[in-house]
Amino acid sequence: MKKDNAILLGIGAALAGFGIYRFIKRRQTEKKAAAEKELAKATTSPDKITAFPNISTGPNAVQRKIMEIQSFLGVAVDGIAGPQTNGALARRAPATYAKYGAITASNVDFYNALIKGPANLII
Repeated sequence: MKKDNAILLGIGAALAGFGIYRFIKRRQTEKKAAAEKELAKATTSPDKITAFPNISTGPNAVQRKIMEIQSFLGVAVDGIAGPQTNGALARRAPATYAKYGAITASNVDFYNALIKGPANLII
């Protein structure tokens, strides 16, 4: 009698474990599918504006020049001359930054020429 109950309990536990396993596996699959769908929606939506250059079209000329400056300064390379980039420039070349100001589309060529100069003329 005890042996029969033990067998039934073992079978019941195995079935319950299998049911929990299937439930968890299904939830993981659903979450993964939802994440992939959201990623596909975010990358194909033309009206979605992001802070980074679009991978499909690539960075424009100004963004590429800013990326070169960011590489030189050792900050995150994203093609946007924001506070992190301008702060690093102000710390690295305070006199140049004080004279010419923050990196903008109108002076990016000047800063790019300075970092590509023979001795990295930023001072």
